[in-house]
Amino acid sequence: MVKIHLEYTSVLDVRNAENNSDVILPEGATVTDLLSFLEIKPEHQRFVIASVEGKKRSPGSGLQEGDHVVLSLPMGGG
Repeated sequence: MVKIHLEYTSVLDVRNAENNSDVILPEGATVTDLLSFLEIKPEHQRFVIASVEGKKRSPGSGLQEGDHVVLSLPMGGG
């Protein structure tokens, strides 16, 4: 098991974890596994931007013990 610290923007519809909390995932978990654990709909997952330790990561990127993960959605202006 790995423990990560999770933050996310308020516009995300997230289940199973509060903002600014720790989450326990299975060893070898990826960003996609985290999004699934949070019950973010698969059709919405492709829009989520994941930053791990301050660097943008792809959905298949692995997560490690102690990682700080920030999830957000792109914002448009007009």
